[in-house]
Amino acid sequence: MELSCHCFGHKIVSYWRRLFLLLIFTVSWFVLQIFVHNYVIPPNKHLHFFSRQTNSLWYRSSNSTIRSNEFLKGAILQEAHLTFPYSVVSPNSTNKFVQSVSVEQDSVDNRAQRKKDKNVASDKQTDMRLLSPTEALVYAKKEIDHATFVNQDPNLYAPLFRNISVFKRSYELMETTLKVYIYRDGARPVFHKPSLKGIYASEGWFMKLMEENKQFVTKDPDRAHLFYLPYSAHQLEVALYVPESRDLKPLSIFLRDYVNKIAAKYPFWNRTHGSDHFLVACHDWGPYTVTEHKELARNTIKALCNADPSERIFIAGRDISLPETTIREPRRPLRYLGGNRASLRPILAFFAGGMHGRLIALG
Repeated sequence: MELSCHCFGHKIVSYWRRLFLLLIFTVSWFVLQIFVHNYVIPPNKHLHFFSRQTNSLWYRSSNSTIRSNEFLKGAILQEAHLTFPYSVVSPNSTNKFVQSVSVEQDSVDNRAQRKKDKNVASDKQTDMRLLSPTEALVYAKKEIDHATFVNQDPNLYAPLFRNISVFKRSYELMETTLKVYIYRDGARPVFHKPSLKGIYASEGWFMKLMEENKQFVTKDPDRAHLFYLPYSAHQLEVALYVPESRDLKPLSIFLRDYVNKIAAKYPFWNRTHGSDHFLVACHDWGPYTVTEHKELARNTIKALCNADPSERIFIAGRDISLPETTIREPRRPLRYLGGNRASLRPILAFFAGGMHGRLIALG
């Protein structure tokens, strides 16, 4: 039984990691999409395989010159009609052999074309890796603005998106291009120590999986498109808040001093006034930890569980609403999640806390 629990426990954690990796991909895509649209200023030949096959047959032919000429003529005619999905009826009996291989030849040509397209895409991806971050973002914006039209996708529910073509192309570019630099500055427990348990666990799991990630994270800040401020609003509250004081200013002053420190130490913040930096905070007080630094509040991209526009801190269209998920056991994070499907649940919604902000009904 212990062995089964151990095995299934690892399997569940693996599923949970995949779930939060998906969360990282989604939040990263939103961050890249918002940054590209708000801060970046924008600046097929066919394969003739059949011809080569015909030439090969020509040189191997032992027939007379006349028969070879007739065969070549029929092959050229067949190549001209190769775009049709059906066999071509040749006017002579000498073209029957060409007709019999037309379907197979079309399949070979299609494979060759797909291989060529794949190589072109690979070359383009390699070229993007050679671009500077600014050049890559300009290229990405151009690609997104001229995205190939898509009206359906087997992996996406089209009516859910404002523009599925733009989303699909920008997501593809995000997965192949985006690089994030994580500041190493900052002492624990406020920085680099994710809280993986409780109602604020979303920010902790994001930090943990982002710092372990090798696809998006770069150790070279000069190659980065975005910069992550790895602090925990929950840990900040635990470390600095005086119970019953109702004074949140020490929290915002602490984060202000941190931003001033990295702005003085590195050139990246001052280069964009923080517009290519982002933070993730799931605590209710997350928005209030940025109020003492004007650029942090106005320019930085914020992924918040408390995404309340009425506070004038969360800015719709730039900032991101982060889902809040309660985790009871970090080693088995999926143990208490799930439940009956929606049609079998007697309670539509549950709310705890004080009423504030506007309630917007969607229906």
